[in-house]
Amino acid sequence: MHSRPFVFILLCLLAMVAAGLFGALHNQISFSVGSSYFYDVKFPQFGIHPELPARIGAAQVGWMASWWMGLAMGHPAFVIGLMRSPNGPAFLDHGLRAMGVAIAATTLGAFLGLSYGAIGNINSLVGLLPNPDAFANPEGFVRAALMHEGSYIGGAFGGMLAAIVMWRRTRA
Repeated sequence: MHSRPFVFILLCLLAMVAAGLFGALHNQISFSVGSSYFYDVKFPQFGIHPELPARIGAAQVGWMASWWMGLAMGHPAFVIGLMRSPNGPAFLDHGLRAMGVAIAATTLGAFLGLSYGAIGNINSLVGLLPNPDAFANPEGFVRAALMHEGSYIGGAFGGMLAAIVMWRRTRA
């Protein structure tokens, strides 16, 4: 059987891959909502070459902006599991469940941000941009930004929920 330290490392790696893939997929949706967010800010920020197909560039930005969140969100829960799980297989099971909860919370946050962008008063938010004329599509930019912010808020909440799930599932 796998030892708990091995499972800890495996879970950290899985969380990083899951978060990176989440970011890549997430950015396919947010690119559809507001490509200006990418063309005007994210592609230059992440050094995405202008000749790279936009969808691939958006996925690359999503990966680079998100993979580390898997470790940041999962690490506290995985440390709890490392200390409290009776064995490696139980730790792996609890860790995968905790990751599922974190991904669900992050997805919910993205959906809420996207929903607010769709039904909220976008014009008032566009007015808060320092220079709205600098963006090809300020409304789309704000909608995509709201989805991204919702994801990070959901991810932070998901990390806390993952730690709670791990604590409860590994009770003595």
